[in-house]
Amino acid sequence: MTPSTSSPDVIVDLACENPQATAGAYETVLGGPVGSESTRWAAGLGNVVLCLRGMDETTGAAEPAAYFSVAHFRGAHFRGAHFYGEELPDARRLLTRRGYPVVDSALGVLGETIPLGVATPPLAAALPAGDLTGMDHLVFMCEDRNLAVAVFGGTFGLDFRLDQPIGDGARQLFFRAGSVIVEVVSAPRPPDAPSASSPITLWGLAWRSADVDATHARLSVAGLDLSEIRTGRKRGTRIFTVRDRTLGIRTVVIGSDRPATPAG
Repeated sequence: MTPSTSSPDVIVDLACENPQATAGAYETVLGGPVGSESTRWAAGLGNVVLCLRGMDETTGAAEPAAYFSVAHFRGAHFRGAHFYGEELPDARRLLTRRGYPVVDSALGVLGETIPLGVATPPLAAALPAGDLTGMDHLVFMCEDRNLAVAVFGGTFGLDFRLDQPIGDGARQLFFRAGSVIVEVVSAPRPPDAPSASSPITLWGLAWRSADVDATHARLSVAGLDLSEIRTGRKRGTRIFTVRDRTLGIRTVVIGSDRPATPAG
């Protein structure tokens, strides 16, 4: 299940109440058309394909089996990820043998209770790299550190790179899926907090920028609500937050703290 260098390393799936508005927001952020003429679209940028589906106007649930066949995750707030795999029957067989039950999705196979799976890339609008070049990292939440290690490292075979404490009983784990970093924050659930819909949830996306200042300026001119650029936790990086709920997920842009090299 190692990603191919010629294919996207991850396929991110999102559901939203207003797919046209969300498509417009992503066209602004990504800097190109994403095929937003319908309630379902897919756009590829570098190492990632982003897929979106809309809501059923009658039931209020996310569009059903024609796009995702997993009843557990039908709803306005579905967020999932597939890692790249060429041979889906082999992936299904291996995941099942490793104790990870899966069902079919429109893209490949997906966990029955965890929104992680393996897929081949769907047909997607290919976006040329501008100041944004692809996905830097995905952020997941998981209450159980050992479960995170078992699922990401053992079941999916991602490269487990780092495990560090971040205070208050929480830990930060880092894996690699090809060129994409997978960050998992493991923290005990407060006693009064509601139970999560899944033991592992996709919490946020971090897009990679070749020029953080240029991206910030472009999105600011476009009218998006942005934070100031700040020093990233990872040494040598700068980062800012895109405060737009229409995107359907927490979103940041990250890049080097070194000045961008002029083209030409």
